[in-house]
Amino acid sequence: METTTTSPLLKLQGLSASVGDKPILHDIDLAIGAHETHVMMGPNGAGKSTLGHVIMGDPEYSVTSGTVTFDGQDITELSPDKRSRAGLFLSFQAPVEIPGVPLSSFLRATVEGREGFKMKGKEFRKHVRELAKSLDFDPAYL
Repeated sequence: METTTTSPLLKLQGLSASVGDKPILHDIDLAIGAHETHVMMGPNGAGKSTLGHVIMGDPEYSVTSGTVTFDGQDITELSPDKRSRAGLFLSFQAPVEIPGVPLSSFLRATVEGREGFKMKGKEFRKHVRELAKSLDFDPAYL
């Protein structure tokens, strides 16, 4: 899927969400273009993590109004696995290390079954090493 330069890659419009009966996000508008980096900062309890969970479709959170659009498609009602297959991923600030599971295997599992992504294991590992190099990411972490 190719993104256009005229529309944002990720767009939140009037997004409000709650956990149970407790409203947490109130009328959020945000547009993030392709190749842009945005940083969310704020005190504990401001809704930063909630926003990430809502964007990913975590079933613990309910969208009470507004929309989440990714790459021109309204994903507000999509399940987390379908959002992931579309290219969204929520990372952890301090991921738990799982002994015996290398990061490269985890990355491989995240793209497995993604439309248009058909790579054999050796080809995938080469691709990931190239991506790591382009990001100045130490391949030892893989």
